[in-house]
Amino acid sequence: MTGTHDPADWFADRRAVLFDCDGTLADTHTAHFKALSDTLGPLGIRIGRDWYQDHTGTSTPETVRAALDQHDVTPADPLEALVAACERRYLDHLDDVREIRWVADLARSLAGCLPIAVASGGMRETVGATLQHLGLADLFACTVTRDDVTEGKPAPEIFLLAAERLGVPPTRCLVLEDTDSGLLAARRAGMPAVDIRTRTRTAG
Repeated sequence: MTGTHDPADWFADRRAVLFDCDGTLADTHTAHFKALSDTLGPLGIRIGRDWYQDHTGTSTPETVRAALDQHDVTPADPLEALVAACERRYLDHLDDVREIRWVADLARSLAGCLPIAVASGGMRETVGATLQHLGLADLFACTVTRDDVTEGKPAPEIFLLAAERLGVPPTRCLVLEDTDSGLLAARRAGMPAVDIRTRTRTAG
């Protein structure tokens, strides 16, 4: 797989740009980690930062389910209730959320020049709250989250739906991502992507 570090090459022949949210536009890891720990702690589940890091790129339901399965815990409350509690607790930790400056600045510079969208594996409530908290929400033509699709990343559905809503062919979109599962989802959607961890664009 070839790659380029030159931002001038990232947008060659692109008609739209799709941004992941958590870990790409925004550093939400501390807030999500605290919310998840607060939710799982009363069940006797203790998660570490390394465990959480290994599960970045997945939605809250998938992360909670993974923790329950790994610790062989069957909670009294249904999964949906635990997820809702985790989402509420995330909102309590919004002060821990920071924009990832160069990516957020890129979105600001592209808004009005190219159609841009958020295509996130997170849940609608928390993604929306994050974008509003950082003052980024109005930059984007649309926001697609895990609530909008049947399968989350690394399935391509989130990116394909975002492209459809923008009215742009998938092959003409560029994705900005920070996780291996997100980059795989972009590749499966036929979209080139920029890995913001290395600032390298790879082919779709």
